[in-house]
Amino acid sequence: MSRGGRKAAKDDFVDIVDDTGADRPAPAGAVPAWRILIVDDEREVHAATLFALKDLIVAGRPLEFLHAYSADEARSVMERMPGIAVVLLDVVMEKDDAGLQLVRVIRDELGCADTRIILRTGQPGYAPELEVIRDYDINDYKTKSELTRTRLITSLTTAIRSYEQIRLVLESERGMDRIVRSAPVLLAQRNIGDFAEKALGLMADLLGDAGADGVFCTRRLPNGDANGEDQLFIAAAIGAFAPFGGQDVVAISDPGLFEALERCGMSGGRLHESNGIALCVGSGETRALLYLRTGRPLNDLGRRLAEVLSVSIATGLENVALFQKLDFFAYFDPLSRLPNRANFVSRIDECLRRGEQDWTVAVVEVDHFSDINAALGHLTGDLLLKAVAKRLRAGFPDEVTLARVSGGTFGLLGPDGMLEPAQVLAVFEEPSVVDGQSLMIQPYIGLERLSEAEGSGTDVFKNATIALSRAKNERREHWQYFTRDMQVAAQQRLGLLHDLRHAAEAKRGLSLHFQPQVDIASGKVVGAEALMRWQNDRGEDIPPYRFIPVAEYSHLIIELGEWVLRTACEQLRDWDRAGLPGLRMSVNVSPAQFRDPDFIGMARRCIVGTGIDPGRIELEITESMALTETETVVETLRRMKRFGVSIAVDDFGSGFSSLGHLQRLPLDRLKIDRAFVADLSPGSSGSTIAETIVKLGHLLGLTVIAEGVETREQLDTLRQMGCQEVQGFYFSPPVPADAFPALLKKTL
Repeated sequence: MSRGGRKAAKDDFVDIVDDTGADRPAPAGAVPAWRILIVDDEREVHAATLFALKDLIVAGRPLEFLHAYSADEARSVMERMPGIAVVLLDVVMEKDDAGLQLVRVIRDELGCADTRIILRTGQPGYAPELEVIRDYDINDYKTKSELTRTRLITSLTTAIRSYEQIRLVLESERGMDRIVRSAPVLLAQRNIGDFAEKALGLMADLLGDAGADGVFCTRRLPNGDANGEDQLFIAAAIGAFAPFGGQDVVAISDPGLFEALERCGMSGGRLHESNGIALCVGSGETRALLYLRTGRPLNDLGRRLAEVLSVSIATGLENVALFQKLDFFAYFDPLSRLPNRANFVSRIDECLRRGEQDWTVAVVEVDHFSDINAALGHLTGDLLLKAVAKRLRAGFPDEVTLARVSGGTFGLLGPDGMLEPAQVLAVFEEPSVVDGQSLMIQPYIGLERLSEAEGSGTDVFKNATIALSRAKNERREHWQYFTRDMQVAAQQRLGLLHDLRHAAEAKRGLSLHFQPQVDIASGKVVGAEALMRWQNDRGEDIPPYRFIPVAEYSHLIIELGEWVLRTACEQLRDWDRAGLPGLRMSVNVSPAQFRDPDFIGMARRCIVGTGIDPGRIELEITESMALTETETVVETLRRMKRFGVSIAVDDFGSGFSSLGHLQRLPLDRLKIDRAFVADLSPGSSGSTIAETIVKLGHLLGLTVIAEGVETREQLDTLRQMGCQEVQGFYFSPPVPADAFPALLKKTL
């Protein structure tokens, strides 16, 4: 066809499209327009198309027209102007197939799979309709003579709706792809701030507005603040709200944001606005509020995708909360919310790395805290710990690190001048009122200066704990600074405990020696006191004054005490079988044994199992033990007394027993402490006390025995006082079982 023919066809089109048809008015308010690209080499066609489509509204949106007069111009326009919905494309322009070639460029090179194409031609014979429809991805193909205004509007409306559906599908696919790819990103976060920032960024990206304003608000997770309260705060913020990150929500002065968060929070769901979204994600402790304000209206797809992403955010938030809880419980004490021992030690390490020389570590223990727990209950004990934590925090500057390192023990780390022992003790001068009760707290303190420290934070903490133990054991001062000799003593004590534990397990190196108890009137042996002896694997004889305290401190005495009682009963049985006269066997019982719930059952098993008459077994308790835990002691003694054993009070006179207290105890014998026996001389205080004990025993109907008798003069004095029995080196030291029968032939 000639150039003139093509021109005539275009003129015909101009005449045809000047058909009648009412245009719908555009709705009020600015909404994004559909972009329509007109590609034709005749300007009259552009003008005619504009006239035909003037003020047209499709799917609630107006049209925006772009113009190109060649295939190259069209390509350029599409490269710089994204989001073109429909291309009205002339087939024949600078070349006979220019329009068809442009279709291939649009699809293959520019990758515009969603743009709809309506081909218009004035030469239908050049590109047959069936072949074009088959070979090209186009929406419609019409000759210009067919396109009246009504048909043009119909074709364009169909193309726009097709474009809209394709866009929705593609946006949905891209959105879901982003959501799927976001899950690992969210689950990889461990910190609430980092997580919240990622969540906001992903939501803004999903909604297609990287410059959006937004906040992510949640409750403060455990943070180690002893007085901390859960508050809604801004974990992360972007855009105009970025300066408020990390602050409480009340710091924001934006009424719209605050109202949206409040409405969403109250409903516990979702709030969609024309240009923003507020989502409540998670539940319970992990509940959070996300608000995003975009620069353009959100469509239904955007809102739905945002809700899908909120599910991933909720899951990720629970994950973050779990990790932060694990981290909290690893490094903080849940009760006081103070740093725990691991955290405290790490902070000592930090000080050592910084080269802090003029700093001190103090370990402070509330004396008898376990007794307070037992007497007043764990709830009161917990309240007391919180009160102590609050008092210590108030008593020292924030520069001083405060931690709870174990049950009733706290750690302090700070400059030397802030942690003098007197300053720590001053904190506890006034009683603490807990649950309506006034409790006077007595602390003990162990300290080490970092200027004298060697090793790591663990070593420093250990040394301060060793000093604390020394302060508790000596009880002269309520504090001790660590010295190297303490470490040596502690190492020796640990080595001793290790060897003793091995001996107890293997029952190797342990033995009993027996010291005779002699009736003064007859001069004959009437009983024996079983005394434990230990020779370690190196052949060293370890004296009882060294290993017995270690056994009591470690509670190994419970196991050893059972072995002593059973072995003593077996030895008494063996002597009976050997024809020796029936003797009384005295066995010492430690406070730790007495507190053991199975003590009575254990004692009965040992005695009954060997066939010994319980009346021949005497349990010795110390006077100090009889003075403490009175009700427990009295009840246990009464039950053992009903079983048949006799009860003696050892080291009598060294405590402060009252006559009324002694009358409550089911006793059989008082044993005068060796310290008073050693001081038996006319007019001495020891003589006066020993005589008073003898008279007291007679008054209460108790037998009195004196231990540590080493001279004839001591024996004679005790006889004159009316003391009934003695034991000591004057008659015989403790001897092995096989040497004891020979002593039965001996008299005073």
